[in-house]
Amino acid sequence: MDNNNKNKNHGNVVATHPFHCTTPVQLRFSDMDMLGHLNNSRYFELMDVAKNDYFTRVADGKIEWSRPPVMIANVNCDFLSQTTYHEPVEVLTQVDRIGDKSFVLIQQLVNAETREVKCSCAATMVNFDVEARVPARVSDEWRRAIADFEQRDL
Repeated sequence: MDNNNKNKNHGNVVATHPFHCTTPVQLRFSDMDMLGHLNNSRYFELMDVAKNDYFTRVADGKIEWSRPPVMIANVNCDFLSQTTYHEPVEVLTQVDRIGDKSFVLIQQLVNAETREVKCSCAATMVNFDVEARVPARVSDEWRRAIADFEQRDL
């Protein structure tokens, strides 16, 4: 399901474009802390599940995960509202901008029914040359695939 709702300013992380990738995620009892809230470290796991979904969609299922094309260089997350066990949640993901060797992903965990944003994250993803084990230029092919998926120039 696509969400074209522009969830703009939620904390310091800002989504400036519509989201075209929605990943439903299931909360587990073991994800909760002593207060019955989603543990802060679990948000990052849910974001990783959605990153995998996003890249798989962009690459039309042709990602060789034994040779990851990108690595996380930095993550910033604003925790905006408590998430509880029985909430239906999903992660929205988009590429905000692409640089020479990296790009920025914006992700939001939202309540699937109310659309309340629970957290908003920005992750700098570095394109990676697996053989040389160094950052590499984002290929024109990858740029086009992301731009096509995002339905805008990047």
